[in-house]
Amino acid sequence: MRNLKKALVTDWLQSLIVWILIVYFYCLLTVFGFKAYFEENPITEYIYSQYFHFEILMTGVILGSLFMVISRVTDVPALRRRSFGFIILLKSALYIISLLFCTVLIYFVFRWLSIVTPEQFIYYQQYLFDIRYMSSILAYFFLTILLTNFVIQINKKFGPGELYNLLSGKYYHPRQEQLVVLFIDMKNSTSIAELMGNKKYSDFLKECIHEITPVLIKYQARVYQYVGDEIVLYWKLKDGNAILNCVETFFAFKEQLASRGSYFLKKFGSVPEFKAGMDAGTVTITEIGDLKREIAFHGDVLNTAARLEKKCNEFGSWLLITENVVDNAEPSEKIHFDFKSDLPLRGKQKKLRFYAASKK
Repeated sequence: MRNLKKALVTDWLQSLIVWILIVYFYCLLTVFGFKAYFEENPITEYIYSQYFHFEILMTGVILGSLFMVISRVTDVPALRRRSFGFIILLKSALYIISLLFCTVLIYFVFRWLSIVTPEQFIYYQQYLFDIRYMSSILAYFFLTILLTNFVIQINKKFGPGELYNLLSGKYYHPRQEQLVVLFIDMKNSTSIAELMGNKKYSDFLKECIHEITPVLIKYQARVYQYVGDEIVLYWKLKDGNAILNCVETFFAFKEQLASRGSYFLKKFGSVPEFKAGMDAGTVTITEIGDLKREIAFHGDVLNTAARLEKKCNEFGSWLLITENVVDNAEPSEKIHFDFKSDLPLRGKQKKLRFYAASKK
């Protein structure tokens, strides 16, 4: 819960900063850029006063807060299933309404507090109902909102932070990082898919992915890939609670699915269950592709985690982890590690000690 609140506060602060900058940039393009050409009137006096900057900050704070509220309110399963374009247009329309609300709110607040003089309000009303002035505001903010929503949706496609990594070329040349990798795979997926058929099974899988989203936010997980019915997650090993977050993520996901068991049973006739494999160590990360560019992970850590996930049924476990994970894990009263084997995995000659992880 603390991580979720921290993420919300961070997103809110980022939203405030972005919108304050957006409003200031508009003023630089319009008011400050042409104020030398304005006739001297009560509005020019207001522009040179500190209240004008206070209005900009207040506008940025209100718009940034409304932006966050709308983003959270519209981030529901019913809308997640709609098209990329529909979501952008819907949110953009709501933001434009918020902009109009913000303008009216500031007008009445300033009037109620007597921050500006009656003469300045008369001139302000002229600008407020001037079609050219309002058109410039609406055009600027509509284009800005469209661009902001587009960037947000693209960032969701790549995953948080990955768009920046691509643009900055961070992984243009291969880099090695210490990661914790978790492979989560649906149990009995082949038989379930045969019973449901492709379309219904696809909806079934999408519902499962929706259920894991709040869990990923809570435990600060990053998504590497969705591959068929597999979810590949990772954490940076240097993060203090990476190992425990990784284990907690899997069991929290299982609990979330169990709590929605009646819903899945009623809608799909089956309750989803997942098993997982986990390893930690050095992963090579690089940017690949020309026609379709993405950031790819390579290394033995991914292969080992994937193979352990396949071993879960054999050892009667939900989550199998390697000794690399156990050696790096912080002591915890919630998690128990039970030794299972030190036999080589398929395709590997070196012996590997691995354990079943469970909640106490």
